Amino acid sequence: MLRDYGWSVEELPFTESGNLPLEIDPKGAWAEANLRHAPVELMTADREQLMRVPGIGPKSAAVILQARRQRRITDLAHLRQLHIRGIEQAAPFILLDGRRPSQQLPLF
Repeated sequence: MLRDYGWSVEELPFTESGNLPLEIDPKGAWAEANLRHAPVELMTADREQLMRVPGIGPKSAAVILQARRQRRITDLAHLRQLHIRGIEQAAPFILLDGRRPSQQLPLF
């Protein structure tokens, strides 16, 4: 995360004991704390903002930036057409055309 995503050590979500959480990946823990109430708008976010979203890495961010030059991304189906693999991880932390995407709630 430090090298490939441009994070600083201070941004990593350390627990009170000084360790990273084991039950969730660090990027997911950071997003829960920072993006749950302030999601990222896919049509206006820059590369660094996109890569803060769980499920969106450097390749997916590049694909999104390229695709939005040609058309608006307004639902999760557009991301599936772009072969973005982390859509379900990203959905709680993004806005599509100013709205949160609809998503299946967990059954259990």
